[in-house]
Amino acid sequence: MRTTSQERCRRAGFTLIELLIGITMAAVVMGAAFSLFSSQNRFWDSNRQRYDLMQNARGALEEGQRVIRTMGAGTPNSQPVLVYGSNNVLAFNSDYVENDTVSTRWAAYFNAQAPASESVSWDVTTAGVLPGTSYTYPPSNFLLGSGDPSPAETYIFTFSSDSSTTRSDDYILWQRVNSGVPVIVARNILAHPSGRPFFQYLMQRTLATGDTLMVVPTANLPLERTIVTSTTTDTASASRPDSVRAIRMSLRFTNGKSGGDERFRDVETIIRVPNNGIPMPTVCGRNPLAPSTFTVVDTAWGSGKLWFTWSRSTDQDAGEKDVLQYILYRKLQGATTWSDPLMIVRAITAQTSYTQMISGNTPGTAYTFGVSAQDCTPNESTILPLNVTPHP
Repeated sequence: MRTTSQERCRRAGFTLIELLIGITMAAVVMGAAFSLFSSQNRFWDSNRQRYDLMQNARGALEEGQRVIRTMGAGTPNSQPVLVYGSNNVLAFNSDYVENDTVSTRWAAYFNAQAPASESVSWDVTTAGVLPGTSYTYPPSNFLLGSGDPSPAETYIFTFSSDSSTTRSDDYILWQRVNSGVPVIVARNILAHPSGRPFFQYLMQRTLATGDTLMVVPTANLPLERTIVTSTTTDTASASRPDSVRAIRMSLRFTNGKSGGDERFRDVETIIRVPNNGIPMPTVCGRNPLAPSTFTVVDTAWGSGKLWFTWSRSTDQDAGEKDVLQYILYRKLQGATTWSDPLMIVRAITAQTSYTQMISGNTPGTAYTFGVSAQDCTPNESTILPLNVTPHP
């Protein structure tokens, strides 16, 4: 049976109704797919913002806690610990970082890439106004008993308005070391909804009111500390920083958006500062200073007996206060190495000089005697030499 051309045309392709149904179904499927994609994209974007928010908050808190809790570590007694404290600015001294690969020091962290100017105390030649204040620091150089710069650098945390956003209540947390370049710790920070400022200072009450902590009233801020030794000008306001035992940080972190798209997380943390207001304890490890004088005070002719005297090391009762003993040496003049120690003399608190007899010397022989100070590491100072020839 043959089919006509008209019948073949009628059987080929889709009818208009079939085409409309297909287009409608494709539109429904694509719409559902687009809706699902948009939903997934919004969900992913929401999670990303939430993750970024949490990372921002975590980074700020961890950096603040890690650095602030070391406040006062490694500061000599002449160097203040809490330098400046207000609701938006916190400046303090701490031996937090060390880049010295030769000498043993006691910083909290080692960083070989840390600039040398930011791994020791702030030099007065680069003194400047602390960010967000009218307070100039440092007033002078802070030194160890050896005359070397204090190992404790100055850390400055500052909250300032973020001018890069359209919000007027958005803040950035900055960190600066000495006169170095400030770096951003975190941004998208708002004031805490409790009304608490960014920084609060918890001070120890007097024993009469109980061994508890109280918040330093705003009327007593800023806390300022330039010197350690009290003078007629070093008032209660200036010495109050030494009583701070903890610092509270109160922050609200956002995702940088506003309105219905805004997400936020409120955080508070209290950071203990156990080193604040406590004199630096004895620290062994840095080589002590040698005695400044070493002389012969008497000799028994022909006997080979010699009596020596030397002054105490500066680090015995001042400076690092870690000298435990003095070591006496002897070698022939011109020899390159010292013999084993001849004698060890115990250091005595408040004793300014020492006298000791050394026997066994050959009359008429030229010797070089030496004395050094030794701490509890036990590291020694340089050996202070003295050429002596016992009388025959």
